[in-house]
Amino acid sequence: MIASIMKGNKGQAARKAILQQLAIALLATLIVVVTVKRLGKSNWHASSLRSEEHNHESKAAVANLADITSAERERGKAAAVSPPAPVGDKTLVKIVFGNLDGEVGKEGEVIVRLKPEWAPLGVKRIQELVETKFWDGCRAFRVVPRFVVQLGINGDPSVQKRWRQKPLKDDPVKASNTRGTITFAMAGPGTRTTQIFFNTVDNSRLDRENFAPFGEVESGMDAIDRIYKGYTESADQGSIQSHGNAYLKKFPKMSYIKTAIFISR
Repeated sequence: MIASIMKGNKGQAARKAILQQLAIALLATLIVVVTVKRLGKSNWHASSLRSEEHNHESKAAVANLADITSAERERGKAAAVSPPAPVGDKTLVKIVFGNLDGEVGKEGEVIVRLKPEWAPLGVKRIQELVETKFWDGCRAFRVVPRFVVQLGINGDPSVQKRWRQKPLKDDPVKASNTRGTITFAMAGPGTRTTQIFFNTVDNSRLDRENFAPFGEVESGMDAIDRIYKGYTESADQGSIQSHGNAYLKKFPKMSYIKTAIFISR
């Protein structure tokens, strides 16, 4: 009987052990399942975040590329619309006059367009004079109302002497001496050197006397009209040639060229 009881106890103990093992196995399985689910959810969330970040970075990269392309395209368009002025294009001159109305400090800007098709020899001479800064300081020594403003004798007699020894051949008259045109002064055929005049009215009658305009005022005729007229023709040209601006100190209100430079538009 005791043996039977022991046998029965052993069977119960074995069953209990099996149940414990099954419980442990079930618990382990549950733990594994839960862990896998959690890891799966965590990995999916991280993957989704990385995907969103990647998409954002990709969009930003595309946007940046688009901005660069757009900027380059705009620069290309700007270059195509506004090309730089050709090297050697010296047909536009900005002249700044001082002493307008005979008053110190009053200035005005005049833009002159040179016309090689009108007078190629004359234009070449004007370009040479601008390049060497010949005009800086030149006084408007002869101003005849309703006729002309004349200038072009350098303030340094030694400079003026060099240019007087280089007279130009004549250009044929291809344009009329209308208001705003600019022409060389001369004393007869082949005598043009540096003196020029602005036509302040229609002086087309000068066409018959072979005065060939070489350019015209594009803007700033209002400044030409304000050049001081009070001295009219009082200044002696011979004295200006010999003594330059030292002689012209007798005429303190005389308007003059401060600078003359080439510009481009």
